[in-house]
Amino acid sequence: MNMGATTILSEFASGTRAADISAEAIAATKRHILDCAGVGLAATAEPAGRIVLDITREQGGAPQARVFGSSLRTSAISAAWANGSLSHLLDYDDTGFSHPTACILPAALALAEEAGATGADLTAAVCVGLEVFERMSLSGRQHEPELRRRGFHPTSLYGCSAAAAAAGNIVRLNPGQMAVAIGLAAANAGGLTQHFGTWGKGIHAGNAARAGVTSVLLARKDYFADPDGIDGEYGFFSAFHGTGNYNLGKVADGLGTHWSIVDPGLTIKRYPCCGGNLRALDAARGLLEEHGIRFDDVARLEVDVHPDLLCTVRFHKPTQGFRGKFSLDYVLAAMLLDGRVDLDSFSDEYCNSSRMRASLDKVQINTHPEWPDDAVSRRKSPVTITMKDGRKFTKTVEKVRGSPGNPMTRDELLGKYRGCASRVLKGERLERSIVALENLEKLATAKELIDTLTI
Repeated sequence: MNMGATTILSEFASGTRAADISAEAIAATKRHILDCAGVGLAATAEPAGRIVLDITREQGGAPQARVFGSSLRTSAISAAWANGSLSHLLDYDDTGFSHPTACILPAALALAEEAGATGADLTAAVCVGLEVFERMSLSGRQHEPELRRRGFHPTSLYGCSAAAAAAGNIVRLNPGQMAVAIGLAAANAGGLTQHFGTWGKGIHAGNAARAGVTSVLLARKDYFADPDGIDGEYGFFSAFHGTGNYNLGKVADGLGTHWSIVDPGLTIKRYPCCGGNLRALDAARGLLEEHGIRFDDVARLEVDVHPDLLCTVRFHKPTQGFRGKFSLDYVLAAMLLDGRVDLDSFSDEYCNSSRMRASLDKVQINTHPEWPDDAVSRRKSPVTITMKDGRKFTKTVEKVRGSPGNPMTRDELLGKYRGCASRVLKGERLERSIVALENLEKLATAKELIDTLTI
């Protein structure tokens, strides 16, 4: 008898332990846990992050779990929501098969202390969640561009069930319970791209993490729900993708031996903005550095794109700094002006400064509807800088810095982490968090890590 996708994923998520996972996958998972923790900590210093903390504090709850960068102890469900929202808020979390870690790590952390999980248990649970996310994402990938055009955000579509898989692994759900948890979580799937460029997008990951934890807590008490929530006739894929727009036939291929965090892997972002900007930013940065280009000597910066890209990075000359995260001309103007794009590039004050408005006037976006409508064409974004003396320089980047094909060095990754986490953690506490994160699989308890990420 052939097993359905929900059953296959549930048996995998229920039974996989750290010893079953390759050393390469464990190492990659730890890098993404470190990265996610850093960007979550950074968000607590932002106005939107402070609102998330305020809401969580006001709601109260049994002191079961903790929240990044704070002294808050609250319910596991509330902690999952808060940490998930914080991790995705700045759009600085990893990307590739959407934004999985911001959904998965907070869900696993929310139950790790109560479960007495080790650092190896936590690492394995996150790796399991990442695998479930990518297996689901891959099954519907041919339809994903249409989903996005209709306004769905894949992060919070697949993130709910992936979060349930990770949290369920932490508390050792059996396969039947795991099927219920994954399916119940899928019933919470949602997230609208209408919220891109606002604080609303960060909540998508928080909602996914919360859905995962809530579903696991229900399933652990043997809550009755349909066991085919992913692949049933009226299940997740039928509802969101529609008949003929998905293929679950390869869900089991290499499951447990081929690890998605290794191949295809995920990109650790170099810049705190939408992933659709990354290739153009690396190209512009490369031109500035390679040719010693100064802002005052530039007549124009042009970027060539497929029209589809502008459905995502769609804001033109925004007047709100946060919108700039989803504005191709804005991030290129910031790069041209300062030679960098970082957490300080998206304040309203910076956005509306005379220098920034002058830089925006130098940026030109050229759309190419004649380009093929394929994955390669939809993401490419060559940049050309024309100097006032008439010289032109052009660069195209395919593998951005931080991607699996062009990974950050350890020093670069820790530089990013320190830049983020130091907004909250200082001195010895910051360095202790790095030691814990880099040695996570050796920690006797996940609590030891959580101690370093909270105040």
